[in-house]
Amino acid sequence: MRPGTRVARPCSIALRAILLAIVLGAAIPALGQTCIFNTGQPASVNFGTINPTLVTTATFSVTVNFKCTGSANATFVIVGLNDSGPGAYRLKHNTQIPAQYMPYSVSTVIVPGTKITLNGQIVASNYQNAYVGNYSDSLTITILP
Repeated sequence: MRPGTRVARPCSIALRAILLAIVLGAAIPALGQTCIFNTGQPASVNFGTINPTLVTTATFSVTVNFKCTGSANATFVIVGLNDSGPGAYRLKHNTQIPAQYMPYSVSTVIVPGTKITLNGQIVASNYQNAYVGNYSDSLTITILP
């Protein structure tokens, strides 16, 4: 045997053990971090009846409570069923063919670790010439980490 082999091998094993301990030490706090929505949250919201002769902005607001553990910081992804792109929310007419849409916006107010409020708006210019009837969309809110 070469003398260097015995020394190199134990050092290599010790180095691996130290690296593994550092990796696990950094990963353990992340494993304990979770964020979940509380039970009994609102399942739906609406803009109400919109009168196309008005020039006011139609709005909705809903607050969803959540809880984070392990010093987690919640981030949210909001996706609409009828989106035309990221953050481009649209209500879809329920029966009109070809499909008719009304764009709307969603802003958020987040109280870290406790709640997120979604505020929706349809400006008058987006509903004044819309087809008469019912419109809908489904928003999915994903909470991370």
